[in-house]
Amino acid sequence: MLSIRRIIAGAAGTMVGLMGVGVAIGYINAMLATAPSLGTLARLSGTPQLAAAPTGPHWWESLTRQSEQLLAEVETVAHGGILRVSPRDRKQLQNHFAALDYALPGAGGRPEKLHDVPRLYLRSLPHDLASGDSSLERKGDFVKVMLPLVLAGNEKILADRQRIEKFARQVQGGGGLYAVNKAWLVQMAAEYGLAGFDPATGDWEELLRRVDAVPPSLALAQAALESGWGTSRFARQGNAVFGQWSWKPGSGLVPAGRAADAGHEVRRFGQLSESVGAYLHNLNTHAYYAKFRARRADAREAGKTATGVELVKYLGRYSTEGSKYIDEVRGIIEKNLLQEMDAARLRPASAALLTSS
Repeated sequence: MLSIRRIIAGAAGTMVGLMGVGVAIGYINAMLATAPSLGTLARLSGTPQLAAAPTGPHWWESLTRQSEQLLAEVETVAHGGILRVSPRDRKQLQNHFAALDYALPGAGGRPEKLHDVPRLYLRSLPHDLASGDSSLERKGDFVKVMLPLVLAGNEKILADRQRIEKFARQVQGGGGLYAVNKAWLVQMAAEYGLAGFDPATGDWEELLRRVDAVPPSLALAQAALESGWGTSRFARQGNAVFGQWSWKPGSGLVPAGRAADAGHEVRRFGQLSESVGAYLHNLNTHAYYAKFRARRADAREAGKTATGVELVKYLGRYSTEGSKYIDEVRGIIEKNLLQEMDAARLRPASAALLTSS
């Protein structure tokens, strides 16, 4: 009995100790966040200033960065492997990348890490995303932000597709569906533009042509082109990274130089994931992209996966520039080696957080 009490007491002490470390880090972090302002106060009061260190970051910047990385790691574990954040600036974004050991090929990272993308979901882009030291660095940051969101959107779609395939086999094998499953299927078909879908007589092939993933390389290239690699006014103010239009007044941002008789706006979104979801849904449902979906389905039927470079040729109507737009998107994919991103996969997370709709 005495040994059990000692074990319990030791465990309790450890928990209190860990809580104390967390509180201390939070307190130090908050205190250090104000450190740069202390110099300003001294200058205003006439207090003599210490000479700045000739090289390297201030000690508190290093300590702050390390504490933020540690907190990012702890927060990711606490949320079952998923971290949703709104970095105040690019520096804090970089801290999250470092904390999660997130690297991409060609940007100082290790190629094997490409298949292990953290579930880092940004709600919005940092205001100073364009402040990187080089074009390669700025582009790398944008890809790191968008890749997990695109992969998560595809993950959801493929989970729904797997469920639809299961129901198709049941029905085509002469079986029936529970009422709840039939209701889900009918609702899903309606969301993909097939209203009134009847499992007994509906076009299962067309439904499955629509419920499928979009190559990450293609999504990343279009996002880069439409948003200026995350620096456009639409991306910064409306989380609009794919340039989707809306004709509902007040639903978006008015483009500069819009014709007086035009009524379109660039659709605004509450967070980046909504913009990604709308983009994927657009390619999977709009009549303009029927050939895109048909070619993707043909590749799947042949046991292959259609690439972004292959499928972009069917997106001429995504832009008023037609074939020029296709060439630009293809050029972004090839020049920036985005085809490598098609092999990326998200790190495992708590199953309870990955449930399908």
